[in-house]
Amino acid sequence: MTTERVPLRKPGRLTTCYGCGKDNARGLGLEFFREGDSVTAAFTPAPDHGGYGTVVHGGVIATAIDEALGWAIFGLLDQLGVTTDLQVTFAAPLHTGKTATVRGKIVASDDRGAHVHVTLTDASGNLAAEGRGKMRFVSPRAIARIGGFAW
Repeated sequence: MTTERVPLRKPGRLTTCYGCGKDNARGLGLEFFREGDSVTAAFTPAPDHGGYGTVVHGGVIATAIDEALGWAIFGLLDQLGVTTDLQVTFAAPLHTGKTATVRGKIVASDDRGAHVHVTLTDASGNLAAEGRGKMRFVSPRAIARIGGFAW
């Protein structure tokens, strides 16, 4: 059985986000899709995402995982949110210039927020990192108020 891959729309006029903004030349440019009960994005870390040479900097990996937290609640629960907790475990080096896949899945949710689990795999499908996080749901009005984001 093949799972349909559905592109996710961007919330509001979100174009400069470091994780997913198409108008942020220095960002990761992640484009998320819904695949069954998960959201996924493929990305190829650029040379300037390296820490030790071609090994991707841990902060870039944490950013990709954090981005998947937000897209999981948006793409799977139709909610906006902010990260209140993020835990990352690094399993193996990820290298620049090689495509990786980040996948987020809801573990639990209630009316205030959700717990999300994220995996980041290399081009061969091997686990490079995983993360767990808590997302607090917020309204578009609250997002506009705290960040000047035009909905």
